[in-house]
Amino acid sequence: MSKIFFRILIAALIVLPTAAFTAADDWRVVKATDQVKYTVDRTNWQDLRAGEVVPNRAWVSTGPRGRVQLARGLESITFQPNTLAAITTNESAAIKTQIYQQIGSLDLEVEKRSEPHLAVQTPYLAAVVKGTIFHVRVGRAKASVAVNRGLVEVTAFASGQRSNVAPGQSATVDKKAGMTVAGQQSTPQITSVAPSVAQIPAVGTTQLAGGAEAAETTNTSSATSKNTGSSAIDNASNGNGKSNGNSSRGSGNSGNGHGNSGGSGNGNGGSNGNAGGNGNNGNANGHSD
Repeated sequence: MSKIFFRILIAALIVLPTAAFTAADDWRVVKATDQVKYTVDRTNWQDLRAGEVVPNRAWVSTGPRGRVQLARGLESITFQPNTLAAITTNESAAIKTQIYQQIGSLDLEVEKRSEPHLAVQTPYLAAVVKGTIFHVRVGRAKASVAVNRGLVEVTAFASGQRSNVAPGQSATVDKKAGMTVAGQQSTPQITSVAPSVAQIPAVGTTQLAGGAEAAETTNTSSATSKNTGSSAIDNASNGNGKSNGNSSRGSGNSGNGHGNSGGSGNGNGGSNGNAGGNGNNGNANGHSD
């Protein structure tokens, strides 16, 4: 009997570290208000509540009064109202965690590591971090990054500009004017890089930042919305910078209005599954911005 118990104990000690490692990779909901939903198939939306785990690659949407805080170990991400974003984790990739933020505001606290392991992709810029506290805001025509702690490398896709943003500094990328930077102590330096193509489209447009055309907009079929939505996030996570998949179509909710990506105040560009092109009628349930 004692031998059997000993074998069970040894097996448990072997299994436990693996289980703990798996749980540590999950983004879990710390707290959430009403109007917070998620989708794994780009069609059906479900409520997101405290204690739940957010599935990998799921899109999370907050309404006009919605907020949600996610945590993974020492790291946290807070979704402010009217935000639409997805989080993907790929352990085999160089940067293991990619956040695809189409609209709204995120507050992030990222664990410091020796190599960059998290990046935020928006329609206008990418922010790559080693470990920091920073804020990313995405509007219909621009995006910005403000840093509280650490260092964030910000790259503007269309204009081909890059800057390292330090604490107390910020970078703003406008789709027409390019990148501008500001700092409390000194202005960050901007360097030139090759222009590139964003991996997700801006709300209210059928053209990706950088000039590559996205897939043709359509709102006549939920199946089309589902298929094109998955291609954008899947291709982006595989390093395909010229993905024509339209993640805004996939992440919208054609009917319940909880794909709330219209943070600028005139509707939900991504909620009706048509690439945000119909920003004035996305809120089918009256949750207009």
